[in-house]
Amino acid sequence: MATEMNNIIILSNQKIRSSIIEKLIEESFKGRLDVAVVNPGVSLPFSASLENSIIILDLMGIDIPAKQMIRSIRDFHPQIRIIALHMYRSSILVNPLFDLGVMGYIFYEPTKSELTDAIVTVSNGDCYKPIFLSCE
Repeated sequence: MATEMNNIIILSNQKIRSSIIEKLIEESFKGRLDVAVVNPGVSLPFSASLENSIIILDLMGIDIPAKQMIRSIRDFHPQIRIIALHMYRSSILVNPLFDLGVMGYIFYEPTKSELTDAIVTVSNGDCYKPIFLSCE
């Protein structure tokens, strides 16, 4: 079921990468989404107003194990959709992320088109995998 997403939360302590992703999203969606970069060491700004949100989880920009972080988000906020960001290019390494509850995966240097496609696909309630994973 498609749900209109209002917010994108980039969860990362990597300032350069998160600012690049933030800029790509702002360019793609031209102000239609609120974008926030949140340091995972700081309490996440979850509230009822963030019900229709997507988290872009920078797995290389957090100091918490991916499994623990994803489970924590899923346990407390199951309605929030997660797109994982990492440098894995193998389905053997990426598919377990989907088993944990992420709905999308993007390579750590996504193009604007790939990032937009991932956000739109996940917003529509579908899973997003890049082409290089879909072919395995």
